Amino acid sequence: MRIAWFDARSGLSGDMTLGALLDAGASLDAVRAAVAAVTGRAVAIEARPCVHAGGPVRGLRVSVETGDGEPHRTAGGILASIAASGLPEPVIQRASAVFERLALAEGAVHKEPPEHVHFHEVGAVDSIADIVGVAAALHDLRVDRVEASPLPWTHGTVVCRHGVLPVPAPATVELLKGWPVFG
Repeated sequence: MRIAWFDARSGLSGDMTLGALLDAGASLDAVRAAVAAVTGRAVAIEARPCVHAGGPVRGLRVSVETGDGEPHRTAGGILASIAASGLPEPVIQRASAVFERLALAEGAVHKEPPEHVHFHEVGAVDSIADIVGVAAALHDLRVDRVEASPLPWTHGTVVCRHGVLPVPAPATVELLKGWPVFG
């Protein structure tokens, strides 16, 4: 069994996860092809070497260029696009599982059925690229299981489509239920 383990004590975002998997040897071409299969168009995904805080730790920083005015999508629409993508079944299953969990969390916060959840930030192409890209990279690396250290419990605020929200945002709190956190 091949396991990917993430040291997430400083948090972990989609682009950070994708960068780590590409740095571990996943194919950027496979990621780009998977994202294009779901979004219906080529998306500019770049990976560049970076050094964290000028220290000895290096990695890859991923950027996704989508242009302005990207529409936001419903959970049902994204799941349908993933299902119709023709990608390998493990990629479809992983990417769908992430969006299903996100839809459940957003649905709980907004008190609506998950299939009717209208994703804002996470429905944009860059978030779809992160999630589908990670699923494709895990498949390319033949990873069977993903594990991570406990996540930090952060504080502060974030500006999003719903205005200024506390950090972690309500849907993030839903996602974190049952997972170890610290701080």
